[in-house]
Amino acid sequence: MPDIPFFDAVGFFSNKIHGVEQQLIAKKAEREILQANQASLEQTLATLALLPPEHQKAIQQEVASLKEVLHSTERALTSLESDIEMLTAKLNALQAAREMLHVEGSS
Repeated sequence: MPDIPFFDAVGFFSNKIHGVEQQLIAKKAEREILQANQASLEQTLATLALLPPEHQKAIQQEVASLKEVLHSTERALTSLESDIEMLTAKLNALQAAREMLHVEGSS
């Protein structure tokens, strides 16, 4: 008997779908954490803005640093949204293909 692997179409789609689902779960969890961080950073900056000018001047370096972290967080969120959209489209395509395989296989 030749040593030729058998390609399992159902297994292929199951594995791909599972992998994409796991990536999607991880990206969504990361997005939730970044959104919480963003809210905390915004709250912190808003609180610091309420300080009298002499206090604000004393911590202007820290405020600038927090603003940079906020901008970085916003950029990361934008990138994650793009990744999530792409993974969602990929998942939908794989699920549609799997359904087509089941329909075709039952004929």
